[in-house]
Amino acid sequence: MGTPGSWKPGHSGNPKGRPRTGHTMTDTLRRLLEEKTEDGLTYREAIVLKMREMALGGNLEAAKYVIDRLEGKPAQAVELSGDERRPLRIEYVVPANLCTT
Repeated sequence: MGTPGSWKPGHSGNPKGRPRTGHTMTDTLRRLLEEKTEDGLTYREAIVLKMREMALGGNLEAAKYVIDRLEGKPAQAVELSGDERRPLRIEYVVPANLCTT
């Protein structure tokens, strides 16, 4: 017998899980990008074709974006220095415009 209020193994109090709302920004964007343009392409396809066109036309930002999406961003080296016998201290700094008083 388990603790009071616990479920038996293999059972859940919410077997279907949390219901999807479909109201997130991501859900909305995905739905809208699957709509068709006047050319019969989805907006998702049109955006990809435009990025390809821009990259091939010499737009380095577009080329970088396409490569990063295909290959992933390159790993960046992080160098730490200091006394190895002491613990590393990490401070999180909040910009002043985000602080509340």
